Amino acid sequence: MNELQVVVDQKPGVIGFNFEEIRDELQVRMDLYKNATFTDEYRVYAKNEVAALRKMKKAIDDKRKEVKNQYMIPYNDFERKAKELMQIIDQPIGLISQQITEMEERRKAEKKAKIGALYDSLVGDLGDHLTLKKIYNARWENASTSMAAVRKEMEEVFSSVRKEVAMLEAMTSDAVPEALRRYKEDLDLAGAINYVNQYEAQKAEIMKREAEKKRLEEEQKRRAEEERIRKEERERIKEEERIRKEEREKAEQAAVNEAAQGFFAEEADDELPFEQPTTITAFYKVVATPEELEEVEMAFNSIGIYYTRRDA
Repeated sequence: MNELQVVVDQKPGVIGFNFEEIRDELQVRMDLYKNATFTDEYRVYAKNEVAALRKMKKAIDDKRKEVKNQYMIPYNDFERKAKELMQIIDQPIGLISQQITEMEERRKAEKKAKIGALYDSLVGDLGDHLTLKKIYNARWENASTSMAAVRKEMEEVFSSVRKEVAMLEAMTSDAVPEALRRYKEDLDLAGAINYVNQYEAQKAEIMKREAEKKRLEEEQKRRAEEERIRKEERERIKEEERIRKEEREKAEQAAVNEAAQGFFAEEADDELPFEQPTTITAFYKVVATPEELEEVEMAFNSIGIYYTRRDA
């Protein structure tokens, strides 16, 4: 189609008016107001001055609008005609563009089908990890992207994923199955490894707390056992002391009895007073000072008790 050229015969418009005259006159008038001060008695005068200034400003603006409208008449006519010509051109543009869009959609659909078939042929055992949607690149649909380029990118993705899956499976942790599940969802290797590391850190902390708890329990048991042994030892020593004390007391009593028997055996039976039914013969071992013994004997004599004394 031959190119059409728009030929415009435009004469630049010139708008002249007495700008300098009005500007100079306004500057002189406006200078009168710079230092003007109005008091209450001139309030009405001040209002009239403001009204006059606003009227002057409006007159200039009205003239501006009038001149603009007149000046724009030829341009508006040109613009209307130009738009009419563009509308004539838009009709075939729309028709042809629609056909181009339909052709592009068909081409993309065919390309998508080829991409899907290529994916099916390459995915292998990674189907659970890699859906086509996860790795799809809209750029593959461009006419400038060849299927060879698409194949290369897919193979690189599959190779990378296989290496990352093998890396996760090689980790010795109970968290690996969950890490693989997470990796399947977003293909984020760093996130999956971080999950395993966090799991192991938490596991180590739990084991540490359990070990400390066990250590404290064993320490408590050990102390309780030591206390039990010490208690039994104290009771054993106490019992041994009790037995030794009883044996000492028995030995002392036996010695006293033996001494008493020896002492009284020397006394003639006929020297003892005649026993009465209400009397009792008893033996005492007294440890006292001479003065205290003298007082004891005086007490015996005062109440008529018969006694004999033999110093040890």
